[in-house]
Amino acid sequence: MPDPSFPENSTQLHRAEEKQGKQETRETERNAFTLGCFIMAEELITPFPQSNTSQAHGTNQSVTVGQPSYTVLKFMESFCLISAACGMVGNGMVLWYLGFCIQRNHFTVYILNLAAADFGYLLCIAIETVQYLMQFNVGVQFGIFLFLDLFMYGTGLYLLTTISIERCLSVLCPIWCRSHRPKHLSAIISGLLWALSLLLNTLGYILCTVRRSARTCQLLLIAIGSLDFLFCTPLMLLFSLTLFLKVKCSSQHFRTGRLFTIIMLTILFFLIFAVPLSILILFDFLGYKFLYSPEIGFVLSCVNSTLNPVIYFLVGSYRDRRIKFTLKLAFQRAFEDSDDKQETHDTIAMAS
Repeated sequence: MPDPSFPENSTQLHRAEEKQGKQETRETERNAFTLGCFIMAEELITPFPQSNTSQAHGTNQSVTVGQPSYTVLKFMESFCLISAACGMVGNGMVLWYLGFCIQRNHFTVYILNLAAADFGYLLCIAIETVQYLMQFNVGVQFGIFLFLDLFMYGTGLYLLTTISIERCLSVLCPIWCRSHRPKHLSAIISGLLWALSLLLNTLGYILCTVRRSARTCQLLLIAIGSLDFLFCTPLMLLFSLTLFLKVKCSSQHFRTGRLFTIIMLTILFFLIFAVPLSILILFDFLGYKFLYSPEIGFVLSCVNSTLNPVIYFLVGSYRDRRIKFTLKLAFQRAFEDSDDKQETHDTIAMAS
């Protein structure tokens, strides 16, 4: 005799399976998109893996990366969101004061563009993090967020590399830089760096998400990762060390000034907090995956972008407790021309 409860049991079973499927889908999305972190190259073209193993690029070797803890991921998401919110406020103030309230010099043009890149990067991370914390879709494809993240990150890296190179040259060749430097060189170089980052990441977006050319996408992403980590980062480190040694180890007296301190601290914190993201991205391109590797890279990069305005304020308000500092006054002291001119005068005297 047929069981009269069979249709009801069948419906309940179907609902249970559907609910379990939705939970697995949400868990997969959480692991793949947490913090806006991405599984590069292959995963931009194929569905995100639901298991805790991934296949190395170009091989059949399976690399175990472990199962992320839900609690740890939620903590990272929350921390990154708070950091991004604070960083957007800080970089927004830098944009306002340097853009409209404080007279700029050729180095603060780079700082202004760096603040814009940091603000855009943190905004993208914040939107992605809220999207996956609250489990709703803002209607923007993940590939676009990925494109914007890498675009802003790459621009910041190229700007800091240029800052270290130009500052080092201004110390090593002060007379030549003072006499032959075009007036709008900083703005021109900044525009070219934005264009370079836009070009590279637009190609990546087209090849990896639009045309879906797996091999070409992988090669391009490896090239971008190599440019970031194997070329720009060593170049930044080389010129920064040269600048530091030239200033600190010179036999003649050399007044460093606040702008020198800001540049050194900004580059130091970038090497500590932001460069790991380039390393992890490059390793991911090459098929080496580690537990929490993308999440940690993005969290540290968020911290770096948040710290820059704090550095500007602390350096600008340092050494004079008699003055009650406002944000505008602190930023003005941090980037004012007087210290920069004194540095140039001292380097000319040291070179002569």
